[in-house]
Amino acid sequence: MFRFGVDYYPEHWPQERWTIDAQLMQEAGINTVRLAEFAWSYLEPRPDHFDFGWLDQALDILYSHGIQAVLGTPTASPPPWVMAMYPDAYRVLESGQRQTYGNRREYCPTHPGYRERGRIVTWAMAEHYADHPAIIGWQIDNEFGDRCYCPICRAAFQAWLRAKYGSLDAVNAAWGTIFWSHVYTDWSQIPVPVDTGGVPNPGLDLDYRRFMSDAYVRFQQEQVDILRQICPKHFITHNFMGFGYDRINYFDLARTLDFVAWDNYPRMQWNIAMKVAPAPLALGHDTMRGLKGKNFWVM
Repeated sequence: MFRFGVDYYPEHWPQERWTIDAQLMQEAGINTVRLAEFAWSYLEPRPDHFDFGWLDQALDILYSHGIQAVLGTPTASPPPWVMAMYPDAYRVLESGQRQTYGNRREYCPTHPGYRERGRIVTWAMAEHYADHPAIIGWQIDNEFGDRCYCPICRAAFQAWLRAKYGSLDAVNAAWGTIFWSHVYTDWSQIPVPVDTGGVPNPGLDLDYRRFMSDAYVRFQQEQVDILRQICPKHFITHNFMGFGYDRINYFDLARTLDFVAWDNYPRMQWNIAMKVAPAPLALGHDTMRGLKGKNFWVM
């Protein structure tokens, strides 16, 4: 089936508008929408209290107009109560500054409490929509990749290194820590490579990039496992960001997905007047196709 679709955010619009939107989509030949990837506040307005009524109604209207849906798990943008529950779940930037509320993707992907809330909302959505006729698949979160440098990540990084290398002697040898007299004698001494105006040990920096990539792969897999268990008929994907995005090993991230999707933005609001060269866009498509050796979606 040929899929032609749009992102749709019914929670942004009065309900009397939804039928009009669906009718206009149908007239335009749209048969698929992506929903709910930024709707956690409406889906779970307070802890363990879920409200799917509004989304049920929107999906029923869309389906009555021949439109099916991909649901996004909403963990890319937590509601205020989640971050109030876990104030240490705010992501720490490479500068060492901790983020505050008011952005998106402000969460730390290794924080156990945040990951638990992600599993809870994913499980609730999966159970509710496993048999809904409009749902064909899921998108995990949204554009993974921002690194965190918080104390929880530092402890997890030290554990990751211990599992990878087995001994501090092996770490010191791999990183060449004798240079600058950086020889580590205890796992707790190993830092995260925050930007302090200098140049970190390249071995430390590279392994931290690998660790953070693995952290996002694990975060995604927790949600994939839930959806595979409860919604075996639905496909699962994630919206990647094309060629040149180096914050995650995209081959690892794609491995357990059914296919790759990506966000192709050739003319964004900040470069709308620029001439867009076709070669980088083509390279982005080829890169996404190569991650699993199969065709892909543009989300």
